[in-house]
Amino acid sequence: MSLRRSVRERRISIPNDYIVFLQEHEDDIGLTEDDPINFCQAMCSSNSQNWVNAMNDEMKSMQDNGIWNLVELPKGVKPIG
Repeated sequence: MSLRRSVRERRISIPNDYIVFLQEHEDDIGLTEDDPINFCQAMCSSNSQNWVNAMNDEMKSMQDNGIWNLVELPKGVKPIG
């Protein structure tokens, strides 16, 4: 007996128009042309220490506001990188 495949249309998690949206609204959200758009770019930029400080401030804010609870990792489960 062969496996049945789903006939549902698969959607990607990030729509194709997301990048277009960012490009169209850069001025509205305060992006400039040289702002990094991912972690690697931020760490390679000349302002990397400022980005690290901003990330630490954001993490501290989330911790102070109780956004998540740390729990023990279940046995046999690998943490994500």
